[in-house]
Amino acid sequence: MKVRTHLLFSLLLIFAVAIFVNGCSENSISNPGEPAQSVGIHVDDIQWVSATPEFTSKMTALKKFVIDGKLITVADGGVVGGENTFNNSVVFPANAVGEDTYVTVEVKYNKHGIFYVEFLPGGTFNEFVEATLSWEHLDIDKPTIEELNIYFSQDGGKYWFPVDSEVMIDYDLKTATFKTSHFSRYGWGF
Repeated sequence: MKVRTHLLFSLLLIFAVAIFVNGCSENSISNPGEPAQSVGIHVDDIQWVSATPEFTSKMTALKKFVIDGKLITVADGGVVGGENTFNNSVVFPANAVGEDTYVTVEVKYNKHGIFYVEFLPGGTFNEFVEATLSWEHLDIDKPTIEELNIYFSQDGGKYWFPVDSEVMIDYDLKTATFKTSHFSRYGWGF
């Protein structure tokens, strides 16, 4: 009986230590198979950039989103998006995906007029992909672009993180391009 009690106590102790080490904190979010990350910036704490009234009208007529999709192959990679998604796109090098994958670029705006781009499916890639976001339809002036941040969310838009890779700005095309190893939702804000 003592052996069972000691075994049960040991198992409970190991379980408690595992919970403590892995974190049961309310300040972390994670998906199965991904390391826990601290909660980012709450959606209400970012000053989001709205789309222009003309673009908002166009998106309303299109039922609030535009989508482009394509099968990306392991051997060839490929490009999804572009002109059909208002110059928002992603470029895959060969071998970036582990298996042939259907990828979409979705340009959306919500009821608050926040314009965002969602790249799907979620997950990580074998190689960095090059995501391009357009600010052409944002309600901002050209000098303001230097002050903007690109944020991403992996929890449906409740918490956001600044993009942490180098961002290349193209003033002629009104785009910002960066490398990423995962897909999520992207938006512009201060």
